[in-house]
Amino acid sequence: MPAFIARRLLAALVSLSLAACVVFFAIHMLPGDPVTMMLGEQAGSDPQAVAHMRAQLGLDQPLAVQFRQWGAQVFRGEFGTSLRTGEAVSSELIRRIPRSLELIAAGLAIAVLLGVPLGVVAARKRGKAAGMLASVVAVAGFSSPVFVLGIVLVLVFSLWLPWLPSSGYVPFADDPVAHLMCLALPALTVGLNFMGVVARMMRASLTDTMGKDYVRLARAKGLSSAHAIRRHALPNAIAPVVAIVGIRAGSMLGGMVIIEALFDWPGLSSLLVSAAFARDYPVIQGCLLAIFGIFILISLAVDLIQGMLDPRMRGKG
Repeated sequence: MPAFIARRLLAALVSLSLAACVVFFAIHMLPGDPVTMMLGEQAGSDPQAVAHMRAQLGLDQPLAVQFRQWGAQVFRGEFGTSLRTGEAVSSELIRRIPRSLELIAAGLAIAVLLGVPLGVVAARKRGKAAGMLASVVAVAGFSSPVFVLGIVLVLVFSLWLPWLPSSGYVPFADDPVAHLMCLALPALTVGLNFMGVVARMMRASLTDTMGKDYVRLARAKGLSSAHAIRRHALPNAIAPVVAIVGIRAGSMLGGMVIIEALFDWPGLSSLLVSAAFARDYPVIQGCLLAIFGIFILISLAVDLIQGMLDPRMRGKG
C-alpha cells in the first residue's frame, strides 16, 4: 500500500505540473489583448499608455520570463491580480471554490443516496415490475437536460409549492437555514441528473458481480440472496461506482455554468465565464489551474479508495 500511494502521489504531481504548463501557454494563445480592453478607446489614441500598462502588468516580457515569474507565484500560492478589479486572484478563488465544492458534494450525495438503491433494485428485480420501474427512473434522470430539470424544480418548489427560494445565495455564517434552503434546488438538480448514471452503473456492476463464483458459493452455503448481495457482492460492485462519482465530481467543477447561472449561485464556473469575457488572464489562469488541481486531487482520492476496496488495484499503475 505505501508503494501504491507513492506512485499515485508522484503521478499527481507530474499531472499538476503539466496542467500548469498547458494553462499558461493556452491562455496566452487566446485572441485579444487585455490591455486594449482595459484602456478602451484610449488604447488607440495613446500608445504610451498601452506600453506603460503592458510594462506594469509584465506583459512586455518574453513569454518564458512571464512563465517563470508566474510559476514562482503559483508555487507560493499566489495567482496574481485581477486585471478588472485589482483584487488578488487567490482571495476570489478562496471565496468561490468552497461554494462550488459544496454544491457538487451535495448533488453527488443526493445522486448516490438515490442512485445506489435504484441500481440494486434494478439488478435484483430484473424482468420484474420493480426492476423495470427503477430502470425507467434512472433513464429519465440522466436523459433530462439539466436546465430543463432545474426549471421544472423551480416551477414546482418555488412557484406551485412556495417552499424553497428559486435562486440566490446566503452565506452559511449569516443564516444556516437560509443557506441550506438556497442550496436545496441546485443540489437537487445536480443530484437527480446524475442519479441515473449512478443507478445504471450500479445495476451493471452488481449484475456482473452476482454471477461470480464466490457469490454463487455463498448462496450454495445457505445464505439468502439479500445477505449474499449485501455481504459479498455489494462491496465489490461499489468500486466502479466510486470511480464514476470521482470522475464526475472533478469534471463538474468547471461545468456548473448553467446551474450557477440558473440559480444565481456565485461559484467558480461563473467566475471563469465572466473572466473569459473580460480577457482577465490572471483570473482565467487561476480558475483553470484550480479546476485541474482539484480534479487531480479527487482522482488521487478515488485511486486510493479503490486501492483500499480492491487490493488488486494496488499492483496497477
